[in-house]
Formats: sequence, structure tokens, C-alpha cells
Amino acid sequence: MKLKTKSKKPDSPPKLQLEEVIGLTTKDANGLAANVLTGDCIYLAGCVVVVYNIHTGAQSHLSLSSRLPKPLTCLALSNRGHDRDGVAYIAAGELGHQPAVLIWEYPTRSLIAEMKGHRYGVACIDFSPDGKHMVSVGCSQDGYICVWDWRCGRLATKLKASTSCSSILSVRFSSDGSFFVTAGKQHLNLWTVSTKLRSKTGMGLLAIDGKPANVGCQKGSSFISVASAADNLPNIVGRDRTVATYPIFALTDAGVLCLLHSGFSVRRWVDLKVDKGYALSVSNKLIACACSRGIVQLFTVENLKYVGSLLYSETNDPHLNPVLSCHANSDKSTQGVAARPDAIACQFTNTEKIVVVYGDHSLYVWDVHEVPKVSRCCILVSHSGCIWDVKNLPCRNLHDPALARVARGGCLGVTFATCSADGTIRLWDFALKSDMEKDSKPETALNQYFSSSLNTEQVGTIHLVSSGTYDQVTVEAGARAQGYCSMAVSSDGNYLAAGDHHGNLHLYNLHTSDYTCFQEVHDAEILSLSFSVPNKTNASTRCEQGPHYLLASGGRDQIINVYDINRSFDLIGSIDDHSAAVTSVKLTCNGCSILSCSADRSVLFRDVDITDAGFTTLRCRRQTASHGIVYDMAIDPLMEAAVTVGQDKKINIFNITSGKLVKTFKQDPDFGEPIKWKYTWSSNRTC
Repeated sequence: MKLKTKSKKPDSPPKLQLEEVIGLTTKDANGLAANVLTGDCIYLAGCVVVVYNIHTGAQSHLSLSSRLPKPLTCLALSNRGHDRDGVAYIAAGELGHQPAVLIWEYPTRSLIAEMKGHRYGVACIDFSPDGKHMVSVGCSQDGYICVWDWRCGRLATKLKASTSCSSILSVRFSSDGSFFVTAGKQHLNLWTVSTKLRSKTGMGLLAIDGKPANVGCQKGSSFISVASAADNLPNIVGRDRTVATYPIFALTDAGVLCLLHSGFSVRRWVDLKVDKGYALSVSNKLIACACSRGIVQLFTVENLKYVGSLLYSETNDPHLNPVLSCHANSDKSTQGVAARPDAIACQFTNTEKIVVVYGDHSLYVWDVHEVPKVSRCCILVSHSGCIWDVKNLPCRNLHDPALARVARGGCLGVTFATCSADGTIRLWDFALKSDMEKDSKPETALNQYFSSSLNTEQVGTIHLVSSGTYDQVTVEAGARAQGYCSMAVSSDGNYLAAGDHHGNLHLYNLHTSDYTCFQEVHDAEILSLSFSVPNKTNASTRCEQGPHYLLASGGRDQIINVYDINRSFDLIGSIDDHSAAVTSVKLTCNGCSILSCSADRSVLFRDVDITDAGFTTLRCRRQTASHGIVYDMAIDPLMEAAVTVGQDKKINIFNITSGKLVKTFKQDPDFGEPIKWKYTWSSNRTC
């Protein structure tokens, strides 16, 4: 194994630059870190490491571009932001066949090392206090502990340490680097590190020797997380090898906080009285335990005295006083309220602030400088389920001015909507970020996103997560949406339509916030929605009947439905000429042409005649667009072209008038399948 460095190619073509990441995929304490010197919060988002500054709201991103990236499962920051050479490093572990441990230089964000020693995935990693070594632990199917002399690109030692029945979930070096601790299912071990042998090259080889902890009455418990009081002391730990070892804290999945002394036995333990414990973080004053039901319990480092609990709240306004329970350290008080998402990870950024990640993929930054006078100073929200569709919004007339308190963003704002399997639709506006930075203090600024939640599960309000662009708008209750599959926005910005997994069609008027639900218009999921262009002449003039204001829906039930918007969305006709699920449907030529693609590998071009009684198909042309499923289709009305992407990884361009194939592009076979296609009108025509 050799150390790999990244080198720039002088003539490499320009690539897309990642601007912002919404959401995160941190699943446990191993996916969250913090820099105590800069206030950066570091978390995982798929194949990307996001570095988010809680003071400025700025993001930077670490990713792998030399090959097809793999999902990331864990990360670590060398000595909490300050290494012995004055430069910090970020490491991340991959999931998949022959995963790598990737290391970036913190200041430059450049990839400097890629090391492979595990087979199926990396569960957790940690740097030694001096930054020279790094330990990585494989997932349950792997079970190996690897200790790396990563600066030399060398695997120092490797040892089989666990099985699927005793998988390791957390690892942490001691403050002096003489040992590290691993925690997992019925597992809490101490591993001493020593230089035992010398190779022919004269380089010292490391040896590790493990022994189980004396956990007393906690024998048989599964330990979920370990942490040290030295985690927030980068200027002391790692510089002086004579510094006394700081105590180690461990948390069981049953919610028991344990203090281990130098003899590696449990000196003291506290029952948190929660359903489940998830994560542990320690500052020089407080211990934070992330638990079920959105609770983060706080204890003093000196004597494990309980000082309060941070309770999750659905409100996205940090100016509202959060709830701090300073009574019994129990979650019994939450039994009668709606279920809160679990607090799955927490990390102190310094002695004053703590970052908490919840099970609904939200991230809160809490100011705990003066307990019990705590406050939320930053909130990042995202979907808690898969995102199935993204649509741009026409910003210049998105909302009625009567409903707006401040009309910022305008036509220059990057505004779009997302729908998710979690049953919500969110509206996002990045243009508000600069305005927020001008109007808000860094310590009280909200997150960089404008998000408006449209949720049909219950009567509620649209919570604006930016600096109050609009007042709260009441959303009428409707049928319960078991996850949205598709979405469309009318070109005039009046309507947003969404289809769910049960075939229900949801319609929102973005000017008045009126909500209508048409139940079971399809027998299965609505996979695609499309509006026609109302009250204007389309680029194509083949339609002699004038423009029609229509909405089309395509479902897994192989049916395409067409609705007349001017007649209160009355159903004016259905089409059933596909033999498999309709994956995409488009209306063009002022509604006189209906295009669709399907899992039956075909794309159909239909000319229709629309009357007051409905519509009839005048002509239909069928083409095979893929050797597998056709995933998506986009329309370029100016060029009269339809573009499809499919399972065979080919991009096909068809002429809308003739229905004939014009051109085919083949994608690199080493990369994944394209599943979505969208035109952009900036400089290039497609993206």
C-alpha cells in the first residue's frame, strides 16, 4: 500500500462545482466531528464530507473525483483541529467492496492519502493525539483493526478483533496515545500500542495488545460510544507525553453512562433512564449524552452530576426559547407528546456550543455556555426520507405580495422545491443567505436555507426557516400523504402539484396557499406530473386550437391522466397505451402533444385534439428508447427535442414532430446510471 497524492491535470476540462449541500447522512457519533479552534462542524452527506462553520454559515466540501466515489460511513479530525505540525487533517471511511480511508489536508481541502486495508466497510476511525498514527475499524463483516502510519503510507499493524456478534461501533485514542479503546456489542476493550519489532528497513513496527474492561455490573452490555475529556483540549494533549491520561467515558445502548479510571475498570456509572443511548461527547466542563426521543442529557465532568436536558423542538425559529428540563433525568415527561426523533449524534465545538444531529436529519447548534440558560443558535433542516423529485420555481411571482412580509430573493434567487418519502414538500431559497448575514448577528443567525414545509398530514403552518421572508401561512388539512413520488410547478408560479405513493394528487396554490387533494386518481404511485404552458404562444405553432392550461399525471398503473386546470382540474381523459409503469409524461405544443416514456423501454409521441368534452388521439408514434427502463425525459420546446435517459446508460435525443431518433450519447460505463434529466438555459442547453 502506497501513499497516493492528488495531482492537477493542466488540460482537464472544467467540472461542476459543488456550491451547497442540503441534508446529511450522519447515522451515529462516527459521522460527526468538530473543530474547537474554528467552530467548524463536520458531517457526512452521502459521498461528501461537509465542513460547515456555525458562525458564518459557510460550507466547504471534501470529495473524491479521481474515481467513482463510495458512500462514507465515518470521519475523524486530527487532534480536534490542531496537529503537531500546525496543520489539521480530516479522515473519512468508505462503505463497499475494498473501501478506502481517505485523508484530506484541512486548510487546503486537498486529498493527500487513500489507504485500503478493509474488505467491506469502515465502521469508525480516530487519529492519535500526535497525528502520526490513525486507527480504523472494519464493519461487522470485516472485523479487523488497522493501525496506520499514514504519513508514510504504511499499514503498521492489522488484527482481527471482532465478529458479527461483537462488532465494534466506536474507537478513541487515549490522551497520551499509549492506548486506544474500542466499544461495541458486548465489547469494551483497551488496546496498548508499543513498538515491538524493527523491519529490515529500520522502521519500527507497532504491536497492539488488547484486554477487556472490568465493567462490573454492566457485564454483557453493548457499548455504543466512547469519549475522553481531552477531546476539547487540543493545545495540551498530544504535545507533552508526560501529561496525565484523561478519564474515559463510555455509553451503553441501554442508556448507562460509565466513567473508567486508569485501571480500565468502571469507577462510576449513571443510569440515564432513557429507552436508548446513541452518542457521547465531552468538553472540559460538560458531558453530553444523545438519547432517544430527542433528548440530550448534560452532566458535569467532575462528578457526573445531572444539570439538565436539551429537548428537541419542531419549531425552526431559534429566537423562541427552547426547552431545558432541569428536573429528573428521565424521558418519562415526553411520553404524552408526539414522538420526537432520536438524538443520534452530538459533538462539542467548544465549551460553549454543542452540535446535535437528530434522526429526522436535522442539525441543531445549542449554546450551553450558561446552563440552564441555553438557546438554539443555528438550525439546519432537511428531509427525513428519500428525495424523489426536485423542481425549480419561478421566483418573480412565486407568492402573493399580500402574504409576504419581506420580498427578498426575487428572480435572481435560486429557488426550488423538493418532495420526499417523508410526506413533506420543502421550498428552498439560497438567495436569502446574504441578506441574513447582513441582518443577523453570527451567533443568532439562522441557517442558510429558506424552507417552507407543506405537510398534509395535519393542520399546521408553513414554518419559514430563513429570516422571516413570509408570515406563517395556514395549510388546510387533507388526505394523509404516505410519501411523495413526483412533483410539478406551473410555469406561471400559480400551482404546485405533487403525487404520492397511494395515487393521490395534491394541489397547492402558491399565491393563496389553498390546498386540494384528489384521492386515488391512480391505482398506484404517481411517478410523473407535467403542466402545459398557459395563455401564451408556445415555441411550436403546430397546435391550431390555441393554448390549453392542462396537467398530466403518469403512474405505476400504466395510466396517463389529463386534467383541465381552467375547469377546476376536471379529469378530461386517460391514456393506457403503455404496458408498464409510466416513468415520465410531458405536455408540449400548448398541450396538443403528450409525450411519455415507460418501463416498457418505449417513448410515445402523441398529437391530440382537445375539446370541451375531452380529447382524442390523432396520431401516435412509438420508439424504443432504451434496452432497459427509460427513467426520465426532458423537453426542449425551442429545438423541438425530447431527451431520454435509461437503464442502458445512453442519452437519446428525439425530434418531437417526427418522433425519430436524432442523436445518441454514450456515458462512461464506470459511472452510474443517469436517472434524471433537466434542461438549463444559462449557456449550455443540458445538464
